[in-house]
Amino acid sequence: MVLPIGDINPTRRRSVVMWSLLLTNLAAFLGPNLLLEGCEQLAFVYRFAVIPAELTGGGPLPASELGGLLGDCAVPDKSVWLSAITTMFLHGSLAHLLGNLIFLGVFGDNVEDRLGHGRFLVFYLVGGLAGTATYVALQPSSTVPLVGASGAISAVLGAYLICFPRARVLTLVPFPLYLVALVLPGVRIRTWLIIVAIVTLPAWLLLGGWLALQAMALTDELGDMVAYEAHVAGFVAGILLLLLLDSRRSRRGQEPFHPTSTSRGRRR
Repeated sequence: MVLPIGDINPTRRRSVVMWSLLLTNLAAFLGPNLLLEGCEQLAFVYRFAVIPAELTGGGPLPASELGGLLGDCAVPDKSVWLSAITTMFLHGSLAHLLGNLIFLGVFGDNVEDRLGHGRFLVFYLVGGLAGTATYVALQPSSTVPLVGASGAISAVLGAYLICFPRARVLTLVPFPLYLVALVLPGVRIRTWLIIVAIVTLPAWLLLGGWLALQAMALTDELGDMVAYEAHVAGFVAGILLLLLLDSRRSRRGQEPFHPTSTSRGRRR
C-alpha cells in the first residue's frame, strides 16, 4: 500500500473550505463516539447515514427491516433525502476517517485553489452525491448504511488528475515496492528509511494507479466491506464535472481550469 503525504504544488490562496471539511468530518466522528453511547449512538448513525433501500423506497424503513443496525432501539425520525448529504461526514472507523482526511488534505487544497472556495464546496458535494447515487443504483435493496466522504474525495482526486497531472506527490512506499523507483522514469526516492521510503511520483501515475486498484477491487469478494462503486463513480464524476465547467468557461471566453495547449503559457 502506498500513502500520499504531500505534494510539491504550491497554492495561491488559503484552503478555507478544505480545512472546514476536514474539521467537520473530524467533529462528526469524535462527537458521537465520545458523547453518545448505546442506542443514542446507533440512532445517530441511522439518522444521518444513507441506507439504499430507503432512498429507492422514498421513505424510512421500519425497525423490522433494518437488520441488526438498531437492535432493540427505537427508530428515530429521519430525513431520507437529507441523509444523502449528511452521510458524507460519517465514518465507520478511525482508520476510515484518517485515510479520507489524508487524501483530502494532500489534494484538496490545490483543487480549491484552482476552482475557488464556493465552487469547490459545490463540486465536493456533487461528487459525493454522484458516488452515493451510483452505489444506491447498484445496491437498491441494501439495508446496510453507506457512510464516508470517499465519493466526494474521489471527485477531488479526479479533478486533481486533470488539473495537475504532472505535479509531484510525496508518497510513503514500503519495501520492497519502493525499489521500483530505481527503474521507472519520473519516479524518485526522496528519503530512504529502509522499511519504507518517501518517493516522489507524478500525480497521473499515483492517481491512475489508485483508480485501477479501486476498479479491480469491484470484483473482490471482500468488496462488500467497502463501497468501491462509490469511489470509482466519484472519481469519474470529478473528471466529468471539471470538463463540463471548462466547456462552459470556454463558451464564455474564460481561461479553463485545467491546462491546455493554449493556456499553459498564460498561467502563473
